[in-house]
Amino acid sequence: MSLKHWLLPKARFESYEDYVGHTGEHALRKAREQSPEEVIQLVLDSGLRGRGGAGFPAGVKWRTIYEHPCPTRFVVCNAAEGEPGTFKDRYLLRKNPYAAIEGMLIAAHVVRAERVFIALKASFKQEIARINEAIKEFHQAGLLGGLRFTIVEGPEEYLFGEEKGLLNVIDGPGPMPREAHYPPYELGLFATPDSPNPVLMNNVETFSHVPGIIRHGPDSFRQTGTQDTPGSIIATISGCVKRPGVYEREAGVTLKELFYEAAGGPVAGHEFKAAISGVSNGVIPADRFDTRADFASMQLIGSGLGSAGFVVFDDTIAMPSVAQAMARFLYVESCNQCTACKHGLRIASTALDELMDEQSDQSANILDRIISGAEHAPQGNRCYLPVEGAKLIPSIIKAFPSEFEELISNSTAPRSMILVPKIVDYDEANHSFTYDKLQAFKNPDWTYSVPEGVTTLPKPSELPATAPVPKSVLLFPENRDRLREMSEKSGEGIEAMVNRILTEWASQQE
Repeated sequence: MSLKHWLLPKARFESYEDYVGHTGEHALRKAREQSPEEVIQLVLDSGLRGRGGAGFPAGVKWRTIYEHPCPTRFVVCNAAEGEPGTFKDRYLLRKNPYAAIEGMLIAAHVVRAERVFIALKASFKQEIARINEAIKEFHQAGLLGGLRFTIVEGPEEYLFGEEKGLLNVIDGPGPMPREAHYPPYELGLFATPDSPNPVLMNNVETFSHVPGIIRHGPDSFRQTGTQDTPGSIIATISGCVKRPGVYEREAGVTLKELFYEAAGGPVAGHEFKAAISGVSNGVIPADRFDTRADFASMQLIGSGLGSAGFVVFDDTIAMPSVAQAMARFLYVESCNQCTACKHGLRIASTALDELMDEQSDQSANILDRIISGAEHAPQGNRCYLPVEGAKLIPSIIKAFPSEFEELISNSTAPRSMILVPKIVDYDEANHSFTYDKLQAFKNPDWTYSVPEGVTTLPKPSELPATAPVPKSVLLFPENRDRLREMSEKSGEGIEAMVNRILTEWASQQE
């Protein structure tokens, strides 16, 4: 297996010249000696797919921006990385910021951008310092070519990592995703009615792969990985493993190899139960760990590769606890621009809170409320967040039904909360991740309610809520379908119709 296209060095690169000495060639200079069309063709032929989660072909994205009629274009690197269980972009920037910067500058050459942005959370202090140092080196070496390079220090919210939300942070409104029909290649930065200013956006790992493709060619890149997902992947593996960490492996490696060989397997005396790939895909039961880690293989088992941030659970972890933590994360991080998203995830999250609260009376239809709330969240949504909830939460219930039924039928069954694996730091020497403990105290309006002196997880009944939680009514399918038909015929919204019908009914009871 060739290591020409590996991104993570054994020891961090201390300078740009150290990086070039290791890689053997100035990829940026080589790219600038070629036409934009030639570079785009190299990226297309390589089969490089975006490593930020969706796996979209990078060359197609680059060509779309290049062919856009608007002459004002920008290049943006998404380094906001807020997906639970993921730390690979930050780790890559700490070890090798030069590949990402070189990739961004190559992209700027291709789309003729005059300005380049890299957006990170303001809390990423180490990474920001490394990028600043690296940019100075590129400037001193005369490699910026007149480009203006801007580091954007953004907020902590999950939706800062959503591409349209990220652009809105740069533009000013904050991490609030734009409408779905305004992707970056249609509405970019500082746009006017006459100038949409499209943006080429990729994440750190994607940009970092480009210099190797320029140096060694697309055929060389395709020799690593699979036909579906060429190249290497950088996987974050956390949870119930002996060696949590960040590992670069050939795409197509099995999950079993990642979890058992790279991460050391389960803690002695225990067995793996399941894993999740962030909060964006369906749960992966342990009997599917022979699946290859590429985009197509993971999709075939009802999950997804995502950003390769795997959280592994063993037999000490109750899967209802996982569902409760992830549902609340998505509900709290929803921006409330799309009513169905916030409302549906609130239904699912609060029902799971009730299930995990031993003092709460368990209603007979609590599982229906959870699944229905999650599955109805994606309706006219601006971003992918509600789809994540609709995929992940029901998949956990359907894969581990007995664990949920036990909590419903047995009020004395043990219940425990788990911390959302939102990683804030990584101790490489000790193979340990630090999680964001404040996330458990985050309100649905993105404020925090942390009781003084409290350092442990709150109980379900103590979870912060900034507004009364409305009671939901679970409709029989035939009633739901009938209401939808009536709404379509009359043009009256379903919520307005239900309120009107209930008002008329209540007045008749007086």
